[in-house]
Amino acid sequence: MTDWYPLGEARVAHPRTPGLGGLLQLAADTDPLHPVVPGQQLTLALTLHPTGTPYRTYGYLMEEGLGPATVARVQGMAHMAEKARYAAYASGAEPRTVTCQLKIDAEAPEGAVVLPHFVLGLMANQGDKLVSSARLNDRGFRVRTGWLPGRGMTVRPGARITIPAGYSPEPGLRPTGATFARHGTVTCAPNGEVTYLADPVHRGYDRFALSYEAVGGHTVWSEITLYLGYLGEAPGALPETG
Repeated sequence: MTDWYPLGEARVAHPRTPGLGGLLQLAADTDPLHPVVPGQQLTLALTLHPTGTPYRTYGYLMEEGLGPATVARVQGMAHMAEKARYAAYASGAEPRTVTCQLKIDAEAPEGAVVLPHFVLGLMANQGDKLVSSARLNDRGFRVRTGWLPGRGMTVRPGARITIPAGYSPEPGLRPTGATFARHGTVTCAPNGEVTYLADPVHRGYDRFALSYEAVGGHTVWSEITLYLGYLGEAPGALPETG
């Protein structure tokens, strides 16, 4: 079952027909709190909820806000190239959901933003003038090309920690290696398991980074920050491991 994350919504009430209106809800199968990477694909779901029984309730996804993303595939939407938008509609009182698959450009730069713009339209009767919402946007995605969220931990001097084979801070990444640490010793096993052996004498911070291959072949990094000592000595509340 797919988890859907809200990106925004629009509402319209017909000015001359009380009780007639509509709601547009836009969601994605990717959490906008997490970065996206070049080459990644994500799916948007646009749902139309008519109120009353209008002739048609229209939903539009604008090309303008897609930035470094291109539309790879649509289901239930039509491309209006002359107006640079994708359109769908629901008839009568029945709600309708359509989908649109986006692909982040393989050369998308660090910090690029995908911020979908959408519009809701309402036609009370066939041939009537369309009553529309403003062009809206709410939540979107930021492209990260180099670094992903890291983690911190406290390690006792001389202790060993193991990062299991296949560990990844984000879905869709393949572990490829690790850097050296300044004080401890980092080793990589053929199966992808990474081991850090803390220096028995050093007290203070140490760090190393894990590398991953992202969608499209790009390399991304996640830094591991360690405090060599004991939890009571650390200047922050980092979890004790090892």
